[in-house]
Amino acid sequence: MHGIEFEFGEVLAWGLIVATFVYAAGLHRLGRGGAVALAALAAMATKAALLPLT
Repeated sequence: MHGIEFEFGEVLAWGLIVATFVYAAGLHRLGRGGAVALAALAAMATKAALLPLT
């Protein structure tokens, strides 16, 4: 089964977009440290969703 394939640069861009949004959304509630940690997790989750291990 062939799905949509992403190049690493596209995945990096989407990860950065998601991380920036999550950081901005979480900054008020979690403070800087919590927002950074949540943004890092969001970026890793984006990478895992777009580049699954096969």
